[in-house]
Parts: sequence; C-alpha cells; structure tokens
Amino acid sequence: MAVLTQVGIPGSGNGILAPKLKHRFQVKFVGIARLAGNNGRDLQAQVINASRPQLEFETVQLDRYNSRAYVAGKHTWSPLSLTIEDDITGAAAFVIQGQLETQQRLIGADLANGNWLNSEPTASGYKFATLLEMLDGNEGVVERWTVEGCFIQAVDWNDLDYSASEAAQISLTIQFDHARQELLGQGLGSAIGGTI
Repeated sequence: MAVLTQVGIPGSGNGILAPKLKHRFQVKFVGIARLAGNNGRDLQAQVINASRPQLEFETVQLDRYNSRAYVAGKHTWSPLSLTIEDDITGAAAFVIQGQLETQQRLIGADLANGNWLNSEPTASGYKFATLLEMLDGNEGVVERWTVEGCFIQAVDWNDLDYSASEAAQISLTIQFDHARQELLGQGLGSAIGGTI
C-alpha cells in the first residue's frame, strides 16, 4: 500500500497506509444459472453495490457459583445483499431468472421430462459461488472473498415510477454456506496476509 510518510500518529508508526476504496470492487458469479447456460458475466457487469460477508457467533453463557463466563458457540453468516441495474437487453434479468429456474422451476413444466414446479434433488444442483474482489485501482486484487454454497434467497424487482428518471434496479439477497477471506495486499507494502 502507498504510505503518506509526513503524517500519522506519533508513537504509532510513521505514515498512513492508503485505504481500500469502496468503489474499487468487482463481483464474479461462478456456476450461476447453469441450466440457462450462462456464465454470470452479464450479471457481473450490472452490479451497482454489494455487501461484504458478515459473521456472527452465538454466545454461550456458562453459569458458575457466583459468576458467569462466555464462550463462542456456532457461527452464522448473514446473507449478502446485491443491487443490480436492470439493463434494457434483459441480460442480467435473464441470469437471475435462469438461477431461479435452476433452484425451482417457476415458469412452468419441463416438457423434456414432464416435471411440474420441480426442484433439484440436492442443493449442489443449484448452488453457485460468488467472488467479491476489492481492487487497487490498477486491476490488482487486494482482498478476495470466496463465498461458497450460494443461492438466491430473495429477489425484489423493485418499483416503477412515471415521475422518476433513474435506472430500474433489482435487489438480490444471497444466502450462502461459508466464506473465505484472502488478504492479498502484501505486495503493496503491507505485512498482513493470510486467509480465514
């Protein structure tokens, strides 16, 4: 990372490291809408904003004689939130529709095998992966979240309004099983690196 050497906090080290910027990111979808034969790039190009994973541990209270202690219990990953710009070609919406059809047929019967409103027999048939990458401004990745076991939990096609001029948007809530964070900024002067 770049260092501003003339400013900082005395006694806490020289300089200030440049921050990661919220607008330097990309979202990639791996294996989304497989039945529709789509690789997710049309959806990737239309992402406006995305939340990073949030992790929370349950608190287990241990009562003893006249005191209490606490330990960490099971963890929970909160769903990701993404906002997609609904393009005029319908390409992003087609990927979302394809994924929803993969999760459970909503449009109608599968004429090839006669299934009505069927779903995949196992979750692995419809789950996909999401990569959230923070960029350094020069196409380098400084942080990557690999989000595994994803499916669309909720989709909101949002409202239409004759008095508005802004682009139509689609809001997605993506539930997932696990996320891994890679900190890749070591090559930019940071001593921090690793994966959780």
